[in-house]
Order: sequence, then C-alpha cells, then structure tokens
Amino acid sequence: MTSSSSHSRLAFILAMAVALGPFAIDTYLPAFPDIAKAIGADIHDVSLSISVYILGLAIGQLIGGPLSDRLGRSRIMLIGLGVFLFSCLMLSQSESLASLLIWRFTQAFGGGWCAVSVPAIIRDRTEGQETAKLFSLIGLIMIAAPAIAPTLGSTILAFADWRWIFLFLAFYTGVVIVTLWFSLFADAPPHSPPPKRNVLADYLEILQNTSALRFIFIQSLGFSVMLTFLTHASFIYQEWFGLSEFAFSLLFAGNIAVMALMSMVNRALLTWVESAQLLRLAVWLQTFGVILLMSIVFFYPSLYLFAPALMLSVGSLGAAMPNGSACFIQFFKSNSGTASALMGALQFTISGAISALSSALSDGTLVPIVAVMLMCALLNAAFAWGAPGAARKAFADA
Repeated sequence: MTSSSSHSRLAFILAMAVALGPFAIDTYLPAFPDIAKAIGADIHDVSLSISVYILGLAIGQLIGGPLSDRLGRSRIMLIGLGVFLFSCLMLSQSESLASLLIWRFTQAFGGGWCAVSVPAIIRDRTEGQETAKLFSLIGLIMIAAPAIAPTLGSTILAFADWRWIFLFLAFYTGVVIVTLWFSLFADAPPHSPPPKRNVLADYLEILQNTSALRFIFIQSLGFSVMLTFLTHASFIYQEWFGLSEFAFSLLFAGNIAVMALMSMVNRALLTWVESAQLLRLAVWLQTFGVILLMSIVFFYPSLYLFAPALMLSVGSLGAAMPNGSACFIQFFKSNSGTASALMGALQFTISGAISALSSALSDGTLVPIVAVMLMCALLNAAFAWGAPGAARKAFADA
C-alpha cells in the first residue's frame, strides 16, 4: 500500500499520461471547419476521425493489455507513446481525409498501449477502497485536460494553422515520455510476469465473470452518452446554436467544471460510502440529466436550458468513471493488464459503434442525437441497479 504523498505523486504522473486521450479528442474539435476546408471534406466526414480514434484505442488496448502483463508496464507504455508521438507528426502533414483517418487510427493504437497500462499499474499498487480513491484522484487531476483542450485548440487557431494542434500534441507526448522515464519507471518494482497462458483463455475467463461484466457495460454506456455529445459537439454548439469558437470552448469547459465538482464530491464521500453505491447514484444522475435534455429538445430547445442539462449528463461521469473502473479492476490481480484491455476495448468499441449510429441517424436536428444518449442512459440505469452487490463480492475476495 502506498502512502498519501506517494498516492498524489503516482496520481499526477499517471494523470499526465491518461490526459493524452482527452487532448487527442478535444483539442482539435474547434478546428473541424478548418480541417474540412483544408482537406476538401465535409465537417461530418471529419467527425468520423473521432470514431476511428475510438476504434484504434479499442484494438490497441486489446493487444497492449496482455503484452503489459507479460513484458511489463513500462516497456509497453513507452512504445505506445512513441507510436502516438510519430502519428501526431504525420497528422500535422495530412492533406486528405484518408490520410487523416489512417494516422488517427495509428495515433489511437499507440495511445491504447499507454492507456491500458494505467489501471493495471493502479491495481498493482493498491487494494479495495484505496483503488477507488486513486482512480478518483487521477480523474480529478486529468479533468483539466478536457477543460482546457478546446480553449487551447481555439488559441492555437487564433495564431497558427490547425496543423499546430497536432504538433502541440507531439510535444506534450515527449514531455510525458521523459516524465515517466525519470519518475515513475525509475523506481518501479520488478515486473513479475504471470504464468504462461493462452491470451484467448485469459480473455474468456474474464468474459465469464458476469459480475465484472456488469461494470464494463456501465462504463461503456455512460461513456457513450459523452462520446455521442463529443461527436456532435461542433454541430450542436457552432451550427445549431450558432456559437463562436470562443463561446463553444466556454460551454465545453462548463461540462468539465461539473465533472470536476462531481469528482471532488465523490472522492470525499469514498471515506464513508462504498464506491459501487456512489457509482449507482452517479449513473442515475446522468439518466435524469439526459431525460431533461430530451424534454428540453422537444418542448423548449433553448441554449440556456440545454447547456445546464448537458453539463449534468456529462459531468456525472466525474463520479461514475473512477468508481466503475475501481469496481471492475478489483476482480483481477495477476492479469489486471488483460482485464483493463478488455474493459477499454469493449468500452470504446461499444461507445464508438453507438457514436457512429448517432451520426448515421443524424437528420440535421438535435432529436436523434439526444435520443441515442437517452437510450444509453436508460440501459445504464438498469445495469447500475445491482452494482453494489456485485462489487461487494469483488472487494471481499480481494
């Protein structure tokens, strides 16, 4: 078990690495119109790069997770970050939609190797409620990334071409590599590979754990609500409501502010309340928020009502995601990398497919977008009902 100061140091370093995901997705959102014009594509075609990124993350995690169990967290994280950095440089040179999509996939593939190792490192070093607290602390720290990412993207666009957004991502990735090399991995405990087993057998064993699967679906459906919004964020705020890039960034930051508040409250409550109970409450808050969204869209589609309801729908993930991750990973000790891979892959595959569905159903209005979000939220509320009982078994066996 690590001390409080060690927890904070570990959380900050891992949050730097995890923040690559929000930076990669959110920083270039304000640049969609410029990118579309530069490569001769429609803005909806450019939005496909988000779904492609999610697919790349899923595949990258499926491969990187078992490798991290067998070869060690440090090696897999650093290789993945190297691929991510190179892809950022290539993205800055994209001249066509095909090139953009190919390098976004490669970028995400490398990012998946990095992302999948983070939950495994947490599981290697913590147990029980301490795992949930560390996930929550990491979530709170890294919330700064999506909060500032669109504003950062808009700032870069004010002074330079959209290509500099990807050059910034390359620079940031280099900083993360150096920090991991000299801080986290310099004093890492020796890696002990698990007994040699077939990777497919490991995945099947995890899939047969129905209690653990519940938390994969909770994570996937909750994240799908946010990803559906992210996919259409530029359309919703810049085209439908006619906001400027700056106003779009401010409202986007509002979602993250609520997420940060939820994360802080969650971390404080973890001292007295089980993480699974907090997870269920957060999921129900998200469901309530999406129901409000649908009502507003149908009866009074005002930005001043829509934006707060959306902030509740997205912000509730500040409590839901760390608790869901902690409950799931507690089921697995020796193969936590493989378990993290399966959770991440299914989460991004399911949410990516749902996001693509929302794009296919898009008719130029808000109704199909919010309808997809509502479908996810209602299913999630049902899965969350029995979460506390399933989690107690995992924590008791830990």
